[in-house]
Amino acid sequence: MIREAEPKDSNVIENLYKKLAPHSKNIKVLPERIEQIRNDSNNFLFVYEEDCKVKGSIFMTFCLDPGYQFRPYTVLEYVIVNEDFRGNGIGEKLLKHVEQLSIARGSTRIILLSSTTRIEAHKFFSKNGYNGTISKGFKKYIPIN
Repeated sequence: MIREAEPKDSNVIENLYKKLAPHSKNIKVLPERIEQIRNDSNNFLFVYEEDCKVKGSIFMTFCLDPGYQFRPYTVLEYVIVNEDFRGNGIGEKLLKHVEQLSIARGSTRIILLSSTTRIEAHKFFSKNGYNGTISKGFKKYIPIN
């Protein structure tokens, strides 16, 4: 079942994120931040839960787009399924869920960010209709003091 994350999910989501970015020492998922996301109509943090266990997560943001009247675009990040549960359709269900919400909101496109080292994830995203060759993304990390 896909549901919005709740503050009580912070530890399991944090553990998933640490697997997603093992080199990062600054990952900390706060229950208060999850609550803030829950109260924001443009940001959504979803988890896939089965047998009372969170098995995957996805974060989506609706961004204002100045180029398409009042239609937004969607950005996806933190797309992760626990390694023990991959290959069971969980990731596909999470993607379909956010795609349906994006269509309902009138999004013009979905931008998905993924680390360059996640080759298997890139194959999965391509299989699900995401094109990794039409754009090139850039990031600049801001130091945390």
